[in-house]
Amino acid sequence: MSRVDADIDALKGFHAALVRFRYAQLSAVDRSGAAIEVTRGSLAEKALRRRSALERCQAELDECRGRAAQSVAGEDPVDCSGYSRAVLDAEERLNRVFHWQQLVESEAADFAGRAGAFRYTLENGLRRAEAHLLAMIRSLEAARDL
Repeated sequence: MSRVDADIDALKGFHAALVRFRYAQLSAVDRSGAAIEVTRGSLAEKALRRRSALERCQAELDECRGRAAQSVAGEDPVDCSGYSRAVLDAEERLNRVFHWQQLVESEAADFAGRAGAFRYTLENGLRRAEAHLLAMIRSLEAARDL
């Protein structure tokens, strides 16, 4: 095998590596987008559970306040402070989920812009580079065959 043949084989190997790289990177972009969607879904489910918990705590507090309003003077007073704390805690937990949802949406928007630009580069710029490299390889093979 001559040095020219070895160089052509090396360029073919480089071309194959570029193609593998492009597909691997496109796959990584797709997986990242899917992971963001999974995170969004998880946070939506958590928000739903937290909202239900808040509604349950609020109903328990309202029921306690109703009992307190109906209590007769001289009876032991009805203490609703535990229910009030539970409502505040449930509100705080729901607000934390909302905060995370906002953060994920903000970061996802930033990611979408960058991922789109990267995808464009992979699908257009890198494909052009691959085509140019193939043309060079064919040209070298034609020159070698003369």
